[in-house]
Amino acid sequence: MRIYFFGDIHGNAAALEECLRQMDDLGTDGACCLGDIAGWLPFGDRTLTRMRSLQIPSVAGNHDLLIAGAITDHPRQIDRMQATAYNAGLLSTIPGALDYLLSLPLVIEGEGYVATHHSPFHLPPVGEPPDIGDFGYLDDAALAGCLQAWRAFPKRLILSGHDHIPAVYELPDSVAAPEVKDVIVHQLAPMKSLTISLDPASRYWVKAGSVGGPYRDGVPVANSVLYDSDSHQLTLMRRSYPREPLRRELESNRFFRNIPAIRRYIQLLESVDPTFQTG
Repeated sequence: MRIYFFGDIHGNAAALEECLRQMDDLGTDGACCLGDIAGWLPFGDRTLTRMRSLQIPSVAGNHDLLIAGAITDHPRQIDRMQATAYNAGLLSTIPGALDYLLSLPLVIEGEGYVATHHSPFHLPPVGEPPDIGDFGYLDDAALAGCLQAWRAFPKRLILSGHDHIPAVYELPDSVAAPEVKDVIVHQLAPMKSLTISLDPASRYWVKAGSVGGPYRDGVPVANSVLYDSDSHQLTLMRRSYPREPLRRELESNRFFRNIPAIRRYIQLLESVDPTFQTG
């Protein structure tokens, strides 16, 4: 089975369509979205409508839950709250859109893998609702706090998004009491794909990166992951999409262009060489 994983679309319809074309090019057997269908960019209505029509399985991201009113944000997250409020207004005009977001599960389990938006080790107990504290970032402190749980986790492969930086974390089984220094981090070059052959004596946690941005690694392309369970390989991929129409549309939005996080996003799109392409 060749399964395509992608997430953190954040309203970027052009990047989403490029991922769908890539799925067709690869001839995948299935797909899974890692959450945040909407959020950040002011076009969540476009990506939600498209994803709902495709019926691709998806987990709930923190932005999806914020937009649907299931959780509330940290008071300091002013930029994110503005983007959430804007998208909540957009999606409230689409019948069933917020109910669709509320219906998304926090976890999807497959043969040999689990998919979630951020971390299976930071979710609430079954039956308890999530909150914004369940969606931190995978820094050294967070990683250190879940190493023992990861070592004992029944699935050898975890796929998630949220951090917007593509990478693969590998934990060898040979380490009885793992520390952060024992985790091998496989990182993706700016204009390259990365294929890893899975060692049966290791566990892997894949951070898929972002399809739609903001791009925290400074590379404005659609990121995705292909898992081939037959060849036991993971491939992290980057794919370019038309960025100039998106930049112009963001620049013309008088509200959004003044949000600092979006201003930085626009500046990144402006700074990219127009000949910059990836496979």
